[in-house]
Amino acid sequence: MSELKNCLFDFDMTLVDSIKPLVISANLIANEFGLPEVDYDKVYRAEVSVPNCTFEALWQNLWGFYDPAWFKAYVDRFTDAEYRAMDLFEGGRETIETLFLKGVTLGLASNRDYPAKILKVLGIDNFFRAAVGQFDVKRVKPYPDMLLKAMELLGAEAQNTLYVCDSKGDLLAAAAAGVRAFAMSTGGHSKEEMSSLGAWRVGDRLAEVIDCF
Repeated sequence: MSELKNCLFDFDMTLVDSIKPLVISANLIANEFGLPEVDYDKVYRAEVSVPNCTFEALWQNLWGFYDPAWFKAYVDRFTDAEYRAMDLFEGGRETIETLFLKGVTLGLASNRDYPAKILKVLGIDNFFRAAVGQFDVKRVKPYPDMLLKAMELLGAEAQNTLYVCDSKGDLLAAAAAGVRAFAMSTGGHSKEEMSSLGAWRVGDRLAEVIDCF
């Protein structure tokens, strides 16, 4: 088996627990539009129930319908509050720094609109040589386009690349792109389930990724 030299990361529920920020933005929408407020557990259940969940699908799950005015309010006024609430999972910064110092080439492949922006907010953008989001490709995960684009930007080959991720859609994308997948249990799936879905390795903590290199 070829030596791993490159590491691509998913973002939501892989690098960052995105539920807390989603609760904040959802409740800002709730207060603005007279909707019931939501808590962490309700948002978590709504988020993990839909693969590669969009805001429309999330809010539809939370309140039973969707109004495009919510998304406009989110973009215009609530995005910054959500970004400020984001933080890396425990050991995330140390893992990224350690991989970088080991000479591993790092990239991001996320269904987010503008993933480079959030890397900058978190202060880790200087470690990543590529950040690919949904507007950079024709098809989002579970198709492999994002991973293939990220590898193209990195000059990486599939046999030398690991994808750190957390969902079934991520694993399907990794398989289609021909890369090995390290699946985190932080996205609502057990390690046993992720193994059965084809993960090369599984783990509970980001620091476990370091041992792959």
